[in-house]
Amino acid sequence: MTTDILALTDEAALLLRQGKIFFANASAKGLFGADCVGKSAQALLGADISGTQANSFIAGIKLGGVSRIARVSRVDVGTVVFISRIETTPEALNEPFLYALRSGLMNVGLSADMLRQWAEEHGQNDLLPAIAGLTRSQYALARAAQNASMLLNSDENSLDEEKYLLNLTAMFSELLDAVSHFVSGVELHVNLGRDISAPVAPALMRRLLLNLISNSLTHAKGLDQINVRLSETAGSVILSVSDNGCGIEPDKLPTVFDRYRHEFTLRDMGSGAGIGLSVCRKTAELHGGTLLLESRPGFGTTVRVSIGKTSSHISMRSPSPSPGSLSREVLVGLANCLPQECYGEKYMD
Repeated sequence: MTTDILALTDEAALLLRQGKIFFANASAKGLFGADCVGKSAQALLGADISGTQANSFIAGIKLGGVSRIARVSRVDVGTVVFISRIETTPEALNEPFLYALRSGLMNVGLSADMLRQWAEEHGQNDLLPAIAGLTRSQYALARAAQNASMLLNSDENSLDEEKYLLNLTAMFSELLDAVSHFVSGVELHVNLGRDISAPVAPALMRRLLLNLISNSLTHAKGLDQINVRLSETAGSVILSVSDNGCGIEPDKLPTVFDRYRHEFTLRDMGSGAGIGLSVCRKTAELHGGTLLLESRPGFGTTVRVSIGKTSSHISMRSPSPSPGSLSREVLVGLANCLPQECYGEKYMD
């Protein structure tokens, strides 16, 4: 019955048993080859997907240089895998549009700084909350533009980020210290191991972690803790971010990476552009890894990102961010979920 159902779907669908491809529908054979039945699941899908023991999860996968989404569910007769394409970037999203947005945001930021200084000098304290709200909105839009630009450039294969062999334990520890300075009401449990290193683009890797934390703070209603863990295998470093929030409903799980097809209502206006997870998935791919998301309603969500330990080119030296710039990265990266007070005169100064 399961294979009959899988044969009818237009999506590429596989049934795995004992680590091998037991059944592939016509669309799957178009992707993996007419002779894929009987082959190793790990050889076709990668160790990250075939080796994960979660009952249900979603992950990014690259096939023939094309990014796709794998939805994996364990059933009585084996493991079912659906492979779907990722939607294309809307034509309206392009670099001239993002340049105009960034230019406008720069002017807004300069004006807000001038207004804040004027209000402080003239004792107009009643204006400061409004200016803080303006600054927070500016940072939130800057985050959206930053994420959109990354996706646009990676889709066009024009992303040029140097990689450096970095101590991720130290880098993430420093970043999370800055995060804890701003985030309240949620416990951060951190286990980053000892001196775990990998070749990474540092700005992208910091943005990856901030996007995952922002996603939990924004969408995981009812959470009171976030766990960040760093571990390593022989060939990969694994970054895991989990929360104990509300989890994601099963019917919404298949679309978490569909960055331009989310259902949108007025009540969603403060929750961001819905592209943070897509940025994280693409960052994992650019680092030779995979992003896997597992979620259960009422139990929370876990995102695991693998990072390859090898790279074709590694630059020798990496500039370290100043404490001030690191704080600004946090204020931008978490702008959708930090309180307005974090953008007032105390922190801006």
